Amino acid sequence: MVDPLRDALPAVTLVVVVLLAGCSGLPATDRQEPTPEPTVESFSYPSGWSQDGIADLSVALETHDATVSDTSRRSRLRITDEDSNRTIVRTVDADAGTVSVRWVDTEFGGDIHAYYSAEGVFEYDRTTGEIHRNPDENWTQARVGSHEGVRRPLSELDVNATETVTVEGETAVRYNVTGIEDPVSVPADSATGHVVVTEKGYIAEYDVTRGNDGFTRQTRYEVSEFGTATATRPEWMPDE
Repeated sequence: MVDPLRDALPAVTLVVVVLLAGCSGLPATDRQEPTPEPTVESFSYPSGWSQDGIADLSVALETHDATVSDTSRRSRLRITDEDSNRTIVRTVDADAGTVSVRWVDTEFGGDIHAYYSAEGVFEYDRTTGEIHRNPDENWTQARVGSHEGVRRPLSELDVNATETVTVEGETAVRYNVTGIEDPVSVPADSATGHVVVTEKGYIAEYDVTRGNDGFTRQTRYEVSEFGTATATRPEWMPDE
């Protein structure tokens, strides 16, 4: 007696094999190719920068300022000399319209915390415990949120792009510092360190040590919490 189910098995098996072959045989155009990793050659250099280094420092700093303007962020500038250490941290909260500044200087023993808001300016001396308020100070976010002294460590700096990195999810390029381009124009004849610049255009960080036979100065600068930083009312402020 012929079993109809057994006779149908070869045909069913053939159909399954054909279907599986069709599923695995997708055209090459439908397959997702992996995104190539960015390189220093393919990196989109912002204005003022190039693979060979700082193309125009003034333009590079203008690009940096324009990129961070009206954006929440935390920035830190630390200057270390042979006998002193000065650190300034500025936190800009663009959404709240507030700015927090912390200034510490080991040479003069200063430790000041300032808070800028619509209520005015409050300054707290952590050394003496004194609090000063200036409700009428005409402050602006652009002025209070910016660091003086960011330009000098980059002046006449000889750098070259060595690799791409990721900074808070943003593609950036890292430069190695190789020296001073024109020692006659600046008070330093040697320099080491690195600089990191994002494709958006802002300087994410640098760590530069410059000097000569008479002095050595290390300057560290970094921008973090780009777009997410907050500057809330500090605990030391008096009750309203």
